[in-house]
Amino acid sequence: MQIGIARCVTKGPLLAGTLGVAAFGWAVGDTPPEHVQDEIVVTARASDAVMAAKVETAIASNPYILGDHVTVTVTHGVVRVEGLVRGEVSDLLAILRVARRVAGKARVVNEIEFQPIDDEGP
Repeated sequence: MQIGIARCVTKGPLLAGTLGVAAFGWAVGDTPPEHVQDEIVVTARASDAVMAAKVETAIASNPYILGDHVTVTVTHGVVRVEGLVRGEVSDLLAILRVARRVAGKARVVNEIEFQPIDDEGP
């Protein structure tokens, strides 16, 4: 969670469009206006560890997915799914589908090694 303190002035807003933020203030040399108030701006972002735990829990709780050999790591908001999946392609796709659903807008990187099971006997 990031917390910042911004000084807001009721007169004379300056827009910092190039920075993508709105800033409020007064020109250098001017005396500050009388109506100045402090505001606390809070921006919440799920940490990487929380996101990894959510994805791992969703994979483990799905009864149709055998994700025992799959690990999830999150670095700077990028979800990386790694491990080994043996079986059908649908198993691999189900794991990735769950990871993408839980991650939301975050990027999901597939680093799962897939080994199909041969139905043909020796």
